[in-house]
Amino acid sequence: MSGRLCPVRSHGLSNSATRVFGGLLCLAYIAATARAQERCEREPNSVYAERRAKLAAQADGPIVLWGFTGREEVSQAYVFAQEENFYYLTGHHEEGAGLIILPAGQKGDVSNVSRETLFLPAKNPQKEKWNGVRMSPSDPGIEARTGFVAVKSFESDFRSMVENLLKTFQNFYTILPYQKELGGYPHEKAVVDWLQLAAPNAKLKDIRAQIGALRQIKSPGEIAFLKQAIDLSLDSHLDAMKMMRPGLYEYQVAAKMVEIHAWGGSEAEGYAPIVGAGPNSTVLHYDKLSRKIEDGDIVVLDVGAQYSGYSADITRTLPANGKFTPRQREIYEIVLGAQNAALAALKPGMDFCNKGDKSVHKIAYNYINSHGKDLHGKSLGPYFIHGLGHHIGLNVHDPGEFCASFQPGMVITVEPGIYIPEENLGVRIEDDVLITESGHKLLSERLPRDTVEIEKIMAEAALARSKGEKSEVRGNVSSADTLADSGVVRSLIEKYAKSVDDADTTLAAEVWLNSPDVSFIHPLGHEHGFEQIKQNVYLRLMGDTFSERRLSVHDVSVHVYGDAAWAEFYWDFDAKFRKDGSPLTTHGRETQLYQKKQGKWRLVHVHYSGMPVTGERQGF
Repeated sequence: MSGRLCPVRSHGLSNSATRVFGGLLCLAYIAATARAQERCEREPNSVYAERRAKLAAQADGPIVLWGFTGREEVSQAYVFAQEENFYYLTGHHEEGAGLIILPAGQKGDVSNVSRETLFLPAKNPQKEKWNGVRMSPSDPGIEARTGFVAVKSFESDFRSMVENLLKTFQNFYTILPYQKELGGYPHEKAVVDWLQLAAPNAKLKDIRAQIGALRQIKSPGEIAFLKQAIDLSLDSHLDAMKMMRPGLYEYQVAAKMVEIHAWGGSEAEGYAPIVGAGPNSTVLHYDKLSRKIEDGDIVVLDVGAQYSGYSADITRTLPANGKFTPRQREIYEIVLGAQNAALAALKPGMDFCNKGDKSVHKIAYNYINSHGKDLHGKSLGPYFIHGLGHHIGLNVHDPGEFCASFQPGMVITVEPGIYIPEENLGVRIEDDVLITESGHKLLSERLPRDTVEIEKIMAEAALARSKGEKSEVRGNVSSADTLADSGVVRSLIEKYAKSVDDADTTLAAEVWLNSPDVSFIHPLGHEHGFEQIKQNVYLRLMGDTFSERRLSVHDVSVHVYGDAAWAEFYWDFDAKFRKDGSPLTTHGRETQLYQKKQGKWRLVHVHYSGMPVTGERQGF
């Protein structure tokens, strides 16, 4: 359940962990000669070309699309975000761009026109002084960089090509405005108005459904970006569980979650964060975030990160004081039961429809309606007031028909909820799920849903807060042992950074506990045991992927509790890829756990920022 219906466009253990080299694919390649910069990684050009080819095969006339124009010079608060369908077909965020795709097997004399042409604004050095370098049709190698055979000027060539194509084609395709609720207005209406002026005799047809059908089935690269967005969201929700307590304001919880997303490489939130306590828990798209959280409140947190344009959508419901009341627990367990019932039936061929024997929505609704009562003894079905889920992708509400059957490669949410305003009690549990050939994969499985586990995490965090405060005082003022142990851990962190720089497994052996129980967590899987960590992390990733590496740490915080310690620090990572010598610079935060055995401190767990996988870079 997102807080925005139609948007335009780490941790793990204790405050724990961001996934390493987070943003490894979120690069900006800056050559000696100034080039336009894109913050986040994209898929290979071949993927976008394949999408355009599939679309061209479904049209009998030119497909004419616009990106958004951009408005930095008008609003100081404006941040450019590309039109989703345009980005899906091109992989480019450039503002003021256009795209023309000719139909496959076109008839008529268009031999002098490229099958697909990208149009970019002409070079504008004056504007670039204010807003940075932009791609332009005159850039050297622009065709190879964009993946288009033809790149032309939007200002001088776009309209003339449309006018020339009108001599050959009767039908033109674009994205027509919705016929209800002014959907797409004014951008889509302005496009249609322009086309009707430039090609007054053309018959305009809608290409929205064809693009939407393609977007429903995610490519491996899209799934990787979604996993990264989901993992960042899980980190922030775990932190929210640990920090949640009466006396905080809703906006403070949201701010912490947004911070974690940003440190992990998220360029924005997938939608406006929802943190609703008490009566606000029953408001589906509550976004004021102004209430002080009170003892006894139930708190709904619907917050999802966006990564490389792809949005997660995760919701958890927490007791403000760390302990569910009997009534809160009753309603929560009903919602969880409904979600589990729907997940048990989730597979290809099922759907979100609210009728029929293939409906997971019907399964969840029937569970809620047959379990529990309101204060007046009536069934709870009417308090489940929204759909069970939706597709996610470039839009947190990606294209997808509710009554269409699920297919492998779709990524959806499953989010039953009960909202009882009379009791100031709202509960929603939302997870992100990949439909597979044989069933489904719960992508957000790492985030606890069980009430007992949630209460345990919150209780441990509350205890750690109180002990942490005492430990800091003891360590800084009077405990020589604590100071000495802290110094040993800090020296191990320095050795650890050097072992990464040199891909040195011998030095790593002086830092890590040589045990099958040690662990290294990253978004593509968990490495268990020092031997596996040496092979996959030090030798394969550090040694094979990079020719040069430099990991520097700063703002180190060490907390010692007897024979256990956890450390947290920020890091900067600079490297060169062995394959092509291209540079990488990224930043993040890391959590490590240490254990003292037989008088020696050793590293036993690391949780890093991570990287999605694309065809161009395979990561771990």
